Amino acid sequence: MPITMSPQVLTASQDAYITQGITARLQTLSGAAASGTLTVSIIDYPVTLLTSQTSNSTITFSNIPNGSANTFYVEVANRSSYTVTFTGVTWDGGSAPTLASGTGKTVLEFYSRDGGSTIYGKARFATIA
Repeated sequence: MPITMSPQVLTASQDAYITQGITARLQTLSGAAASGTLTVSIIDYPVTLLTSQTSNSTITFSNIPNGSANTFYVEVANRSSYTVTFTGVTWDGGSAPTLASGTGKTVLEFYSRDGGSTIYGKARFATIA
């Protein structure tokens, strides 16, 4: 296909692939701020780093836009032996994934298209230290 200044209009029968980098606001919660009951606002922070907990954590997501597909992430790092629980998530495979312990890291990916009424989650990456 020759290069042209006129854009090509794609039809429903054509596949379009767009490669793009993703940049998103990062919220870092560490120590006591990463522990206890936490509410993560997706519209404000679609990526959250939860690190060096001092106790168990329960995370609830809020402010998930309705009417658009939303993907958001939580990285859990250096959690020692403390637990991390996510409320209202339907997990890939039927149960929450096992998070890396000690100084390991796990990146979790979440998806919702209905404002958070349904949130799907899965482990995306994990390292064991």
